[in-house]
Order: sequence, then C-alpha cells, then structure tokens
Amino acid sequence: MKLQSIVVAILLGITILFGGLNSLVPVQANPMDSLSIQIAQSPSPVTYMTPKNSDEIMVQITEGEFKYYGLLKRTMDNKFIGSDGQVRVIYDRETGRVVVINEVTGDEYYNYLFSEVDEGYL
Repeated sequence: MKLQSIVVAILLGITILFGGLNSLVPVQANPMDSLSIQIAQSPSPVTYMTPKNSDEIMVQITEGEFKYYGLLKRTMDNKFIGSDGQVRVIYDRETGRVVVINEVTGDEYYNYLFSEVDEGYL
C-alpha cells in the first residue's frame, strides 16, 4: 500500500516536472465545458403545454421547420413521454427539462428547460 503511494507520488512529480499536468487538466475540463456550452447554445423552441389531467399533457413544439403536436403521458413520478413515430418528447416536470430525440437515429434535437409558470402573472 505504501509502495503504491510512493509510485503514484513519483509519477505525479515527473508529470508536473515535465509540464504534462498542464496539458492533462484542460483535457479533463473540456468535455464538461463543451457540454455546458452546447446546452446553453441549443435553441429553445416555442413550446406550449396544456395539462389535460394529472397523467396527460398536450404539447406543441415549433422551431423553424420543426413541428410537434401530441399528447405526453405520465410514465413514472413526474416524467411524461410522447411520440409521433418520428420523434420522442420527454418532459421531466420536476426539473422542467424537455428533450426531443429522433426515434430512428437517437439523435438529440433539443434539450432545454421549460417553465409551466405563466410569467405574465408574476
């Protein structure tokens, strides 16, 4: 156990001495930064949600040529899912996250936050 600690300390020292640590840190940080930037820059389409009852929500999502209109059904807790055969819409009411994915390829079209609160009344 002590020998492993010594070996790790030596390897870390060599890495720092030759500047390798400076190149490793950004590599580890970049995936998180890139992910945050992609989410922040992804478009938030015009979204309307109308609860029908406690287990169903009518949703309309439009952005340019993209249009989705359908019923989301409660799957568990506060998660609702709907599909038109081409895209799947997943809405987590607890977090407000809406995800739209292509059902055939699995590509994510949208990933954004949606608030059901009518801000006109705030």
